[in-house]
Amino acid sequence: MLSTRPPRRRIVPAGLPIWRSVSLCIGLSVSGVAWAAEAVPSKVLDAQSMVAPGAGPVLIAPFKYIPSVTVTSKPDADAPKRSAGQQRILDLSAAGDYQAISKEGVALLAGDNPDDELRLIFANSLAWTGRLQAAVAAYSVMTNGKYANEATLGMANVNRWMGRDDLALPLYKNVLDRDSSNADALEGLEMVTRELKPKTSIGIGGAADSSNMERKSATVSHRWRDKGGTVVMEVETSGVRDTVPTWQAEQQDVTLRYQDLGLSLKPALEISLPSSTNRTIYGNDSRAMYGSVKLSFDNDQETVEVGNVNWGKLATNPYALAANLSATHLGLTASRNFSAGNVLARVDYYDISDGNSVTSGRLLFNSTWRPLGSTFKPFMSLESRKSKFSAYNYWSPSQGAGSLFAGMLGEWGAAEWNIFLSAQYGVGLWGDAGNAWSTSAGGKRWLSSDVALSFNIWAMSGLRDIAPYKAQSASMTLEKLWR
Repeated sequence: MLSTRPPRRRIVPAGLPIWRSVSLCIGLSVSGVAWAAEAVPSKVLDAQSMVAPGAGPVLIAPFKYIPSVTVTSKPDADAPKRSAGQQRILDLSAAGDYQAISKEGVALLAGDNPDDELRLIFANSLAWTGRLQAAVAAYSVMTNGKYANEATLGMANVNRWMGRDDLALPLYKNVLDRDSSNADALEGLEMVTRELKPKTSIGIGGAADSSNMERKSATVSHRWRDKGGTVVMEVETSGVRDTVPTWQAEQQDVTLRYQDLGLSLKPALEISLPSSTNRTIYGNDSRAMYGSVKLSFDNDQETVEVGNVNWGKLATNPYALAANLSATHLGLTASRNFSAGNVLARVDYYDISDGNSVTSGRLLFNSTWRPLGSTFKPFMSLESRKSKFSAYNYWSPSQGAGSLFAGMLGEWGAAEWNIFLSAQYGVGLWGDAGNAWSTSAGGKRWLSSDVALSFNIWAMSGLRDIAPYKAQSASMTLEKLWR
């Protein structure tokens, strides 16, 4: 029987989310990492960004594991004699060349009268190489035939990878109605249950850099969904303390988040009310309310974010936090899959309350090339940052900064645990940028069916203001599901 899941040699669909979040940017504390689901490239790679908004120490979000199984594709003993083109698809499948199948299979399906075994191989190859919407269409024509269970499992897995656990749930149940001992469906059902059930999280973290800045943070949050699973809600309270030798600032906040995945644009809303216990400067209102909205287009390939954000907290600096700096934010992203890999472009513009403005951009390429095996994924990125003028309380290169990076991401895991390692090295191209490196690691372990513990560490070295600069951070999160 053909499997709808990649073999154990750990093929993860190209361009899929390792983490699910609305946004992640350098300088966010653990309390600043949002939660909603979207299909974008690896957040490990986003966490490596050197010039993203805030551009200070970062506490990155939990790893999102995409499981595989030991079952491999086997020929159908009752299959008819194959043409040369059909046999090539079988040979490519045996060799694990899913990229070639996803390209050559289009012509095969159009003119070679393939049977359902070949159709399933083609659909699996589309899914495993990140062509998710095309994979759903390919699976959908087989849900009532000989390979109904395999095709239904394939659609369920694709929906889960796209963050639509609510759509995956009934598909896994349909398979179990026909085969109650199906191991893939049982595992998939458990993983969507983890996403759909209410969850309480407690997180702590710390960060420091070579300017003697230190941040400590703590977060408590509770997330739940409506009965249909499409509306995601979260309430969170957090606190940060930023310290330098001459100043200390603290801030607590309460944040509400809401997203409706069932609507066409998947609108996501966030409202945050901070309060400061430290002395304020510039006379800014410490009780300002922040809010933002995010909309997704074209099957999540483009997103738009607009809002008023807590720049003082993003800056990871006690002076910025004490000044209660805010910023009007506009963020745009676009993602596309190609045979060579996934390309993600992102631009963020911040109009800051101190009169300054910061624009940052990133062009990220996640390659499908696997020179070291399927576990290791190479990537490249071009990053830039430019400010209106230089400010002392956050990185604001008025002369601009641009860097080119190349790196590698490695992932290992099973249904109950996972771990990742990522590293990159870059060269400065212009302005306030020079040779730099960054690395991150993290993992998650389910201690029981309802309790999980995750950790993340990150470090970087580069240039800021034409001087050597280093930063590092670490965080830990305990999650409790309520079934």
